[in-house]
Amino acid sequence: MSRFVAADIARSLKSRIAAGEWADGRPIPAERDLATTFGVARNTVRRAMALLEEEGAVVRQVGRGTFPVQPPDGEIAALVNRMAGASPADMMEIRHLLEPAAAAFAATNASVAELDALIEAHRAGCAAVDMPSFEHWDAEFHHRIFACSRNQLLKELHELIRVLRNQSPWFEMKKRSFSEERRLLYCEEHEAIVEALRRRDAEAARRAMSAHLETVGANLLGRGNGYAGGAARER
Repeated sequence: MSRFVAADIARSLKSRIAAGEWADGRPIPAERDLATTFGVARNTVRRAMALLEEEGAVVRQVGRGTFPVQPPDGEIAALVNRMAGASPADMMEIRHLLEPAAAAFAATNASVAELDALIEAHRAGCAAVDMPSFEHWDAEFHHRIFACSRNQLLKELHELIRVLRNQSPWFEMKKRSFSEERRLLYCEEHEAIVEALRRRDAEAARRAMSAHLETVGANLLGRGNGYAGGAARER
């Protein structure tokens, strides 16, 4: 069988998703099965799945597998299209509303296995050597906090925000704001969140997440844009 590069595999899987191949709630086949199907190494499939996740075409659910994100229909599609035009400042405000609450829920609701998965994402982010790798694990870290919250509605709201944040303009903005100094600072702030979750301290987890989002917002929007306390506005 021909050797496919990761981008080719991602395009193939995206076409199959659009055709509704896994629309019945089944997960996409495991990496080892896809590697056999395409005749490539598992790390190539892993990169293809990461590309799809960055595009918002799939979502990974810890312990369950990888699932396609089906395009919405009708009124929901119109709503999502309108949301796609949300400003970065508006997006940060919503993150300030949702993510500290998710962290507080996670402190009391997460299982040991879910916390271990979160710590795994944190360590992978700290070990990342380039911006795309760090962005992947940074997004996965926040995703796993919502999984730890055990609140299904919060998780689904985050999935929607995650899809919007994976669009090209957002990625380019994050790329421009990225630096090694900031990566290390984010890792320190993630560590503070992890420690609060380990202690099962909901209020400390909430505060640590809020402080982290203050840093992220300032770096993305710039302190000169009036960002403060989740009340950012584009000027």
